[in-house]
Amino acid sequence: MEVAERGVSCKRKRDDSAISTAMAASSHSSPSSNGYEIVTITRWLDGWSSSVIDSNNNNSISSSTNETNDILPLVDLRTYEEFDETHLHTDDATPLIVNLPLETLLSGERSCELPPRHVEFAILVPSAYTDLFLSCNSQCSIHNLFFASKSSATQQSRKPWLVRQVILESEDLWNEEGILNYIKRNTYASYESKGDALSFRALPRLWKPDPLVSSGILPLLKDWISKTEYNHQRIPCTVFDLGSGAGRDVCYLAEETKAFYHNSIQQQQTKEQNKLHCNQFPLHFVGIDNHKGSARRCEPLWRNRRIDDITTSHLLNLNKLDLVNDCFTNTTFVDQATKSEKSQTAVLCIYAIRFLNRKLLSYIASSASSIKNVDHKSPSLYLPIGTIMAMSHFCKPTQTAEWNFDHPKVSNVLDRDELSTLFGNKSDDENWSILKDDICQDGDHGRTLIQFIARKIA
Repeated sequence: MEVAERGVSCKRKRDDSAISTAMAASSHSSPSSNGYEIVTITRWLDGWSSSVIDSNNNNSISSSTNETNDILPLVDLRTYEEFDETHLHTDDATPLIVNLPLETLLSGERSCELPPRHVEFAILVPSAYTDLFLSCNSQCSIHNLFFASKSSATQQSRKPWLVRQVILESEDLWNEEGILNYIKRNTYASYESKGDALSFRALPRLWKPDPLVSSGILPLLKDWISKTEYNHQRIPCTVFDLGSGAGRDVCYLAEETKAFYHNSIQQQQTKEQNKLHCNQFPLHFVGIDNHKGSARRCEPLWRNRRIDDITTSHLLNLNKLDLVNDCFTNTTFVDQATKSEKSQTAVLCIYAIRFLNRKLLSYIASSASSIKNVDHKSPSLYLPIGTIMAMSHFCKPTQTAEWNFDHPKVSNVLDRDELSTLFGNKSDDENWSILKDDICQDGDHGRTLIQFIARKIA
């Protein structure tokens, strides 16, 4: 790579010397005031223990965080081109290494891919930023991004990210003794490459979806894919996320089901020892939100994670039931083979994660399973038999329990039996079968959540 392209110019030797000095000093001292230590790749691979944090440090960690020598996830802040040329790599994706270029985090394009603020991780600082980073200058964009306790945009206080280790890029870094097996040079496929039609895999991620999404909804979608026979003419079924926000739950489901589908095709191809045609992927994911900024956050995420061909962001006021009805019954998608727009009518799954609209829930619960039964004089909804309705939201743990938290307000909290009453056995004309109705706690404040899934049976 050209020196000018890396932005280091003739200062490289001096910079490498400064970095070496910084790393040598860090090996004999406690972490910085921001709670991180500057490390080599070898030191990073040795793992991290929270016991190295000074108990008097303002950035101290709670007892719930890492106290073992686990290798921290690494966020590589270099450009896509720099990462493609030389990067750290492991065959089993352990430790977790994710390339999130600094520019994409500062612009907000990929900031939603950073881990939660209670998760410890490491960063790799590009060589062009090492001088400024070491100076701890207030103009250092990396320091301002990860360690500032106040938002520069809103001036509101915020919790800094838990960056515990910092690797500073230099020429010597990639020649470090003993790490040859962890370095890949000039052989990694371009980040934006779509690759072969049958070779899709989910990219590493630093964040986790809601537990209901990963352990409840995803298995049902995989099971549906496995049991469904489809051909070239089949219209994909739709999965709707109500109040999709940044679109991470949509992203997770789209990535995992697409990878599962392509892996199934490859296994069948190997079993039958012939080349199978990759049919139209049988699912399309739609994120619905009333916030105008939702699409600006969702679409870059989906594009960067290569699922923009099976996802759509839809701006919609979910209080207007006639518009909801139109969305559910008249969704369109782009046929991947012909690139033409087609009508979409088959709803497979509707879910809401920490989004509550009681009027909409009642509307979905009372939906008809046949077009003939739809009341055309009022905004009546048609949902086919087999439609999945899932919800994860704040909920009182028992029917008589109080809600002792300031957020959300009790008016935005479900009663314990509210969903089971709405979707459960009301009479002999049962319309829904409840598959899951559990209470769990969130990981932040001990607030109780309901994990609820029902399937339409009539």
